[in-house]
Amino acid sequence: MYTDNFKQIVIWGHKLYTHTHSYIHYGFHRAFNHMGYKCLWLDNKSNISNIDFSNTLFITEGQVDEKIPIRHDCFYVLHNCNGERYKNISNKINLQTFTKTAIDQYKPIKLKDEFGYYLNDGIYLCWATDLLPHEIDNEIKNLNKISPKNEINFIGMPVYPWDIVKQICIEKKMVYRNYGGFNKNTAVSCSKNKILIQESIIAPSVQSDWQVEHGYIPCRIFKNISYGKMGLTNNPVVYELFDKKILYDSDVRLLLDKGFNFYNIENMNDIIIDLMKQVRDKHTYINRINALFWFINSVASR
Repeated sequence: MYTDNFKQIVIWGHKLYTHTHSYIHYGFHRAFNHMGYKCLWLDNKSNISNIDFSNTLFITEGQVDEKIPIRHDCFYVLHNCNGERYKNISNKINLQTFTKTAIDQYKPIKLKDEFGYYLNDGIYLCWATDLLPHEIDNEIKNLNKISPKNEINFIGMPVYPWDIVKQICIEKKMVYRNYGGFNKNTAVSCSKNKILIQESIIAPSVQSDWQVEHGYIPCRIFKNISYGKMGLTNNPVVYELFDKKILYDSDVRLLLDKGFNFYNIENMNDIIIDLMKQVRDKHTYINRINALFWFINSVASR
């Protein structure tokens, strides 16, 4: 089955703000629609009685695929799903999140012209910014209009390194706010997320020990840069991904010091714009969709 044959795309999964993975589905949904595809976003509670699912590309996740239609004329992109449910389906691929550990262990093949790797019936991708390329261009045009406040806003699950960030904010008499994550009552819209990051004096993307050890690349680094903030990471794999043009330190305190100092240099916007263009050209969900389609057409359809 080739991607030209798909009548529609169905994101079968987490509705927005119900789970951290919902932001991944949101990014795919926006990009597919922008690219001109008919794309539905459904879940186990959706009324599907009048939907024709023939020749559909399904993208789903293992915690929310209980009622997904199983059909032999469709194609399934499966992230952490129970293989037993799909054992009789030949048109499928496993989608795994990129980690340096997996790449080093299995030695998969680099995807042609796109960021990602494949191995047998699986594809390894990192996620991306939720902005589309033309939206990043707009943020570049408006970069000088960003007016940071004396605060750091973090949207997501507060793993240990964020305790250090919070403590530094207390010491410097800065406001620290955490939205979303485990607390659904503080979830913010994607547009509000962008504003909160832009209003932050710096926008670190610090990660837990496990993520750093395994070389996991978070979508937060792509989002923060695409919104117009300098990239800050405690993960050497992320640092290498951006050709060492972002700020890196394994020590979170030293990393934040580098971030504060960066905004005192004269050509800081030139550096940020160069990084924003890199995200625009390589790390949107359009790029990830192109990688999926290349894999389906070139490998999975053999």
